[in-house]
Amino acid sequence: MQAQAGGLPAVNEVSDRTLLQGVRHGDERAFEALFARHYAGVFGVVIRIVGTHEEAEEVIQDTFLKLYHRPLADDDDTNVRGWLFRVATNAAFNSVRSRRRRLSWLQRLAGRADRHADDDPLDLVARRDEATIVRSHLARLPERQRAVLILRSSGMSYAEVAGVVGVSTNSVGTLLARAERAFRNSYEAANGRQGGSK
Repeated sequence: MQAQAGGLPAVNEVSDRTLLQGVRHGDERAFEALFARHYAGVFGVVIRIVGTHEEAEEVIQDTFLKLYHRPLADDDDTNVRGWLFRVATNAAFNSVRSRRRRLSWLQRLAGRADRHADDDPLDLVARRDEATIVRSHLARLPERQRAVLILRSSGMSYAEVAGVVGVSTNSVGTLLARAERAFRNSYEAANGRQGGSK
């Protein structure tokens, strides 16, 4: 085991649970270590949901601030990583819903001001953007199915997905199959309609 000056173990060898205890006692280095350890993984999931770096950063900052201000209870089954993914995923979905409400309001407003919204170059680009299309189909799925698809596609194991979503590990495969089927049906139906309208 590597040791820092003073005989303490190197931060990268300290468990999440030990770091969490440090956060509870106001140890800034412990919080920074948890942030550095889990930031990339959480970002990878959140960016797939929200689609923009700025929005993903905002969601992640809010998530880690919650951990900083209200650290998890000291239980035997404390799972910092699972908690971060669960809170960040929920916050990301809430952010997307909020954005859709704002966009809907702006589109209605723009429709009143200009009846030629179809000619807006930004709308044309958005319609052609594959990532936007995929996110729109994901948004139609029930929240648990969306979460399972995104988390699994981010490389998480069935056990990790189960911990974040709050189901048994044995249920993940079934949820994943249903989610993939629902997504595929939605996507193919939309493509069929788009193809038929050309």
